[in-house]
Amino acid sequence: MALPTLRSLVVRFLLSRLRTARAMARLAYRRFPDKPALIDRRGTLTYSQLQERVERLQAWMHAQGIQKGDVVFTWLPETGEQYETRLATFENGTIFASFHKHLPADAALTTITRVKPTLFIHDPLLSAPILDAVRAQLPNLRLLALGDDYEKALAQQPPAAGTADVREDDIFALHMTSGTTGLPKSIGYSNRKYLDSVRFISRSIDFRPPADRLDVNMLGLPLTGPGSGMVLPTLLSGAALVMPEDFSAPTLAALIERHRVSRAYLSPSAIIDMLDEPTLDQYDLSSLTHVPYGSEMMPAPKIAEAIRRFGPIFQQGYGCLEALPPITWLLPHEHVDADGNPRGPEVLSTVGRVMQGVEVVIRDDSFAPLAQGEVGLVTVKTPVRFDGYWLDAQKTAETLRGDWVVMGDLGYFDAAGYLHVLGRNADRVLRGGELLNPREVEETAHTHPAVKEACFVQHGEGAVLVLSLRQSWRKTHDWQALEADVAQYLAGKLPAHQQPDRIRVVEEIPRSFLNKMLRREVRWMLEAESHAAEGGAYAAPAFASVPAAAL
Repeated sequence: MALPTLRSLVVRFLLSRLRTARAMARLAYRRFPDKPALIDRRGTLTYSQLQERVERLQAWMHAQGIQKGDVVFTWLPETGEQYETRLATFENGTIFASFHKHLPADAALTTITRVKPTLFIHDPLLSAPILDAVRAQLPNLRLLALGDDYEKALAQQPPAAGTADVREDDIFALHMTSGTTGLPKSIGYSNRKYLDSVRFISRSIDFRPPADRLDVNMLGLPLTGPGSGMVLPTLLSGAALVMPEDFSAPTLAALIERHRVSRAYLSPSAIIDMLDEPTLDQYDLSSLTHVPYGSEMMPAPKIAEAIRRFGPIFQQGYGCLEALPPITWLLPHEHVDADGNPRGPEVLSTVGRVMQGVEVVIRDDSFAPLAQGEVGLVTVKTPVRFDGYWLDAQKTAETLRGDWVVMGDLGYFDAAGYLHVLGRNADRVLRGGELLNPREVEETAHTHPAVKEACFVQHGEGAVLVLSLRQSWRKTHDWQALEADVAQYLAGKLPAHQQPDRIRVVEEIPRSFLNKMLRREVRWMLEAESHAAEGGAYAAPAFASVPAAAL
């Protein structure tokens, strides 16, 4: 046990000395020059090769007059160039920001003109609908297109380290919310807070490399979203980062096998897809020793199934952009009992216990604290909370109450200190004059063997449970008969006031670019079906029609 302890002490010592993301990247370049650093569609780059490309890009930026504090925006697919750009901004002290590739073009245009970056690195296939408007509204904006232009820019400049005085309180990144409920909001984070988050993570995640092979991390979530949380831990441990271009179950399984991935950061939906993939047994996934999962709540029956299939390799953290994870951890050993079997839903449906140094208080609508066991608003005080939305004081005041971040979730603490998160306050369903938390119904639905995903939503005055089916049930069962079967099953499992008014089986439940269920689009789908049944047409509300006050 001496080696793990020593490795842990070394990691914590390094983290105590590092003050900026640039310092962490430079340390990785020095310590691991010949180790693989990045694996993407182009092949494999070592840390020294990655450093050269990063320093060429930052030198090109310098030659264009781009300076510390300028905003560098990217709109790129999930490619290594996005990782290189992020590291180049670490190097020269510019502020990194990015759009995910699924953001609607009008939302991208509105956001980019609001933030006013100095440099826009873009994929022409994504930016084509807005590029002329961007040029017209921001005539001094520098542009760099993915492909030949990007490679020519790197070739123009010899590699050079950044010379700006980068400090721990400097803003180094603008994190963008997903934009699924309105225009993306921007959150500026300093080097200090981001490294503090990594220090928190290091208390519970083992950064030791495997004893018999290379250390390989894989993103199962976009780098433009929660996947960015893997960047600094990967650099710290000298691991290779695998960047998939899509997050389908066969793609992820094939990459795990090919590159002997040891850690994979996955969304709950990605885990569910892998469990449902009929070809999964064709892949050797034995290298996988650690799977942090997050971005939404994980159904307890599905994580129990994953543990039985893959072993106790799962770990869940709770957090968000406004309050960086980890707020709570559900550690791998807490997922199983003394015999190694999955724990029951009383533990697996939770997000774990609160981290040391963090406070979580459940409050009522007047912000008064509630007793243990009472359901209310989840509020968090953490050293790694945000300081406010970029240029949006109104939204900041709604989310930040003094030192407390209002998470927007409802939850409660049980007697063992586990935090149960029941979902968004805005997603509660009104039935029979009572507001229901969708997760309580969905968790029970997931215990039915046919159910892949479940989404309990309001539809008019009724409560509808929308289900997708596991592949083994899709072609062998009548869907209407299954709706009746699930209704009868739930009648024996749920109290009367939680019974859905209707059950609807669909091919797939809509998901976001983060692989999260989109409850809003499920409601739109039900509305569209109702209008079609009445002989009318229905159009889902356009993004541009969202009232400004609601963003």
